[in-house]
Amino acid sequence: MQGCVREMDTVARIGGDEFVVLLSVIENEQDALIVAEKIRFALNQPFEIAGKNLNISSSTGIAIYPEHGGNENELTGNADIAMYHAKESGRNNVEGVS
Repeated sequence: MQGCVREMDTVARIGGDEFVVLLSVIENEQDALIVAEKIRFALNQPFEIAGKNLNISSSTGIAIYPEHGGNENELTGNADIAMYHAKESGRNNVEGVS
């Protein structure tokens, strides 16, 4: 995931299989969508651990400040809702706040 973002951006694990990616500067929501798709593609690549081939997928929710929340709680809450919409639409998807 770190290889899909710029040096000025932040990738943090918040628990279990959930991560937050903070893009410090973007022009519009399309920029966040492009990064989310890069991450989704990277995570979709097969990999090997202890001699076993593994595949994973990801569901991503996007929230943009200040349009989708004026503080951390609102932003993460709205991103979480968007992520669950991505899961409900078949998993391995990216969804923005609607």
